[in-house]
Amino acid sequence: MTVACRICGNTNNNSLHVTREMMFGYRDEFEYVECFKCGCLQISEIPINLDKYYPDRYYSLTIHTKSIFSKASSFLKQKRFVYCLIKRGIIGKITTKVYGVPDIINVLNKVKPGMDSKILDVGCGAGHLLLGLRECGFLHLTGIDPFISDDICYENGVRIYKKNLYELTGQYDFVILNHSFEHMSDPVSIFQSLALRLETNGLIIIRIPLVSSFAWRSYKTNWVQLDAPRHLFLHSTKSIEILSEMAGLRVESIEFDSNAFQFWGSEQYQRDIPLYHENSFLKSRRKSIFTDSQIVEYEKRSAELNADKNGDQATLYIRKMSSIAPHSNSNSGRC
Repeated sequence: MTVACRICGNTNNNSLHVTREMMFGYRDEFEYVECFKCGCLQISEIPINLDKYYPDRYYSLTIHTKSIFSKASSFLKQKRFVYCLIKRGIIGKITTKVYGVPDIINVLNKVKPGMDSKILDVGCGAGHLLLGLRECGFLHLTGIDPFISDDICYENGVRIYKKNLYELTGQYDFVILNHSFEHMSDPVSIFQSLALRLETNGLIIIRIPLVSSFAWRSYKTNWVQLDAPRHLFLHSTKSIEILSEMAGLRVESIEFDSNAFQFWGSEQYQRDIPLYHENSFLKSRRKSIFTDSQIVEYEKRSAELNADKNGDQATLYIRKMSSIAPHSNSNSGRC
């Protein structure tokens, strides 16, 4: 059967791959199509029970609760966020020394949004990024995610709406998709909607795993960031450029920021160890199959791959250069 790429339409020499759900260890199988022309890897058929694979324990959906532990963890994370972004607070300075600078902070420090910038976080989960931005003093923050159970209203005024991009109105200076774009079912329509929601000269910041990487070529269906079936599309730099051009946008720059996860996660999957298994490196460094020296080596190799533009994830900065509306598209998708 000829399978057409849903990004560029190519039907020639596309490859089929069968992989398993391994984050939670369901091990259900899913088929993906790899486009020979643009390189995009895409799920053949979106499961009708996709919600099954986003249980309450899924990391981005965890809401800050009123437990002492949760409050303390949230407090420290937000103080670290504030210190990293605006260099304020001794508690944040200490926690930054212990835990390091979150990747998203490096992104924000590069684009330097103003406190009055209109910022939209698409696929924001429980809104952890927006909570940190509010703590810093940012005023105009909006979050949307169709997978949360209901709208969320935090005491500090941050609101997260259970809706998708097509239901949104207004325009924004910065639109952030922090490891959410790969979960969306219609990239072409999503990019066109993003262009409509963006102010002229506004910036889209997308952090995604990339299939045009050493990790995919090496591990194939055991690549940890394939993350079936939650990741519906695993893009290449070429497929992102195609989407941008179709929507009247321009890829301004790409910064590779992969880390050791691409190695230890994929090595675990090769050995049939789910990400949330008690022996996973994610859960227990002591019980995992890796030595400290192996992890150090994985980090070193990741840095080398990033320098060679071969890491398995990156931040893409995409600019809207004019107010011209993108080409219309009748397809709809879930975001």
